Amino acid sequence: MAKKQRIILAIFLVCCFGITNIFSTTGAQAARIDKKASTLNTIVDQITRQVLLNMRANGFNANAKTKGLVTGGLYVNWQMNDPTQTNRLNVSTNDDPPGSHDSQTDLYYLNSMAEYKYLHPGDSSYDQDIQKISPIVHYEFFNYNLPKGWIYFYLLRTGLFLNDLTLINEANMAATNYYNNWYDTNLNLLYNKAHEPGVYSVEHTITAGAALIDAGTRWNNPQWLQAGKNTLNIAMAASYNLRAHLFYNNMSVNDNGTQVVLNDQAKPGTQGSIVEALMDAYTITHTQQYLDIADQVLQSLLFSSGLWDQDNGGLYFALDLNSGKLEQKYKETRSQAHTLIGLYRYNQILRQLGRQPKYLDKQQQLINLLTGSFYEPNYHGYFYRLTPTFQNYISKNVDGQPQSENYFTTEAMGIVLDALQQTEMNIVPF
Repeated sequence: MAKKQRIILAIFLVCCFGITNIFSTTGAQAARIDKKASTLNTIVDQITRQVLLNMRANGFNANAKTKGLVTGGLYVNWQMNDPTQTNRLNVSTNDDPPGSHDSQTDLYYLNSMAEYKYLHPGDSSYDQDIQKISPIVHYEFFNYNLPKGWIYFYLLRTGLFLNDLTLINEANMAATNYYNNWYDTNLNLLYNKAHEPGVYSVEHTITAGAALIDAGTRWNNPQWLQAGKNTLNIAMAASYNLRAHLFYNNMSVNDNGTQVVLNDQAKPGTQGSIVEALMDAYTITHTQQYLDIADQVLQSLLFSSGLWDQDNGGLYFALDLNSGKLEQKYKETRSQAHTLIGLYRYNQILRQLGRQPKYLDKQQQLINLLTGSFYEPNYHGYFYRLTPTFQNYISKNVDGQPQSENYFTTEAMGIVLDALQQTEMNIVPF
């Protein structure tokens, strides 16, 4: 059986390279990027190297399955001080089997190494790791078909950094599927049409709209470009709370196009991802509304909403936009990272426009938190979440007993490395 799986995987890779050759001209044009980096941050570089080495030593699961095949991939998590304890902590179900993994974390990992190589072109420390994980990511994201727009940008940027034409072409495939399978030409909105009624994650749909704007421009497809603009306009009109200047988490879509809020929570991670997507879209379309809403969201997120912890720093889990209740039992690591990315991208745009950057104190505080309070310096990793005072969060296991969430998660590690390394770039290429 293992031999058969290896043969199937080998055939897939041959097909990938064939498709790469077919699209090589388009990919080569897309891969021309401007390699400009700011003065590198010694602390960020040191932490990046330490986390990547930790992931190399403890994060790879040779038994991980993808699409029914044993391909290898990253563990979901492992215990900080005992890496043999893997995939044991799942905040939702607590029963990850040994062979399961989240393919998205493989993409985060490859992206982190690609960014490191981009910033350190003479350093070959992670070349073998890149070669090891790249074919796995190629297989995982071939013909990707879920309405999650951020996947497009990670495939594209990682492909550009590595000059990996397969990843660039897979970004093209993802955009093709966004339009063909998830965009409703009657409602002019990209959402999950397979659900009845239709539903969408606001973060995923807005990032998918931005992805179609980018892909439509990059590959000269006016239909994609217009679909992306339509999706942003309609999703933003329905899911943006004008009072709080924050986005809801989930929406439902009726057959007549009316929309209803499914989840009233405003999560910082969602807001940061949306700001990043709006900056991607603004760079191409120069639509002032995108810049204005990004500014309003950041102002609310960092100051007026109460989500920013004024005493200890950092962002709480969520704000309920219906009741006004602040969910402040813990702080998600990914929320700090996504907010930092959105804020940094916003300030890059302001600089390009010749304007003064904003909220620089919060930007630096987020960098300090991700290189300080959220970072575990002895074992070199990041947890899914911490208490408001940055202690290990205590939850309950399946038996109702207290458990310390002292498990490093590959999702948190990948997103944080992305955020920190982006702050080392004067210009973040798409």
